[in-house]
Amino acid sequence: MINTGSPRSVSGHAVSGAILALMVSGAYQYAKLKDGQTTQDEAIKSTLKATFEGAAVGACAIAAANVIGNPNKSTTSKIVETGAYIAIGTAFVYGMQNAFKPKACKTLQNQQKRLNNDQQ
Repeated sequence: MINTGSPRSVSGHAVSGAILALMVSGAYQYAKLKDGQTTQDEAIKSTLKATFEGAAVGACAIAAANVIGNPNKSTTSKIVETGAYIAIGTAFVYGMQNAFKPKACKTLQNQQKRLNNDQQ
């Protein structure tokens, strides 16, 4: 048996995952915005998407770890439940990636047009 410690709060780790993703993605998107690589709308959408993904991944990871460390469950039950949590987290991230596909950045398109015009 793998001792993962006492069960942890799934909702608490969802909040932690969301905050961490918000900070990292927000900083990354801000840097891209300052460099003119993205628009403000796209930066906000990307940051929000990453925040929701971070919450889902954090919650599902902790839920899976709680199942693995539960001594009252059989090995088969642990495998099935852990697989289910991993599948849920994966499906959520996949859904978020496909639901909010970024559109081509207008700033980048304009820069590419200018470069093409300058080269001609």
